[in-house]
Amino acid sequence: MPRAHLLLALLAANITTAWAAAEPAPLMLGNLKATQFQTCGKGIDVQVADLKGADGSRTVIGLKNNKTGDLDLFASTNVSAKEKQYDKYLPVNYDNLSQTFIAVDNGRPGIVWGGAVTNLKGMEYSLALGTHVYTCTNLAPFAGEVANDLYGEPAKTAG
Repeated sequence: MPRAHLLLALLAANITTAWAAAEPAPLMLGNLKATQFQTCGKGIDVQVADLKGADGSRTVIGLKNNKTGDLDLFASTNVSAKEKQYDKYLPVNYDNLSQTFIAVDNGRPGIVWGGAVTNLKGMEYSLALGTHVYTCTNLAPFAGEVANDLYGEPAKTAG
């Protein structure tokens, strides 16, 4: 019987570790740390943050560019509801001088991202990239960092 308990404990630890490893780390989207994430299709990671100040109630999302490896930013064109309903997102860059997101016309196309409430499954999210539409997982918050900020090892600084 003790072997069964040990096996179950090891199995539970492996599942917990694998699940925790699947969550990406929150990235900086301009001057904002991503607060939510999801996966669209088989491996398109979407990171989400709500804009503040004059841009409040709009959303910025980050998508990894497969050609450059950079994180490309897109901002919603309309005020976003809490549920992040479908909206068109235009390419933006964060301008450090003005501390705002500025629309850019650099050949990157706009995208459509968001969700709609269905009777059977609740909120369902999709990402439209041109003619391709990807089904997304539920939008999830990143785990809080309060405990680590209070008790974890200090971040190493250069110099």
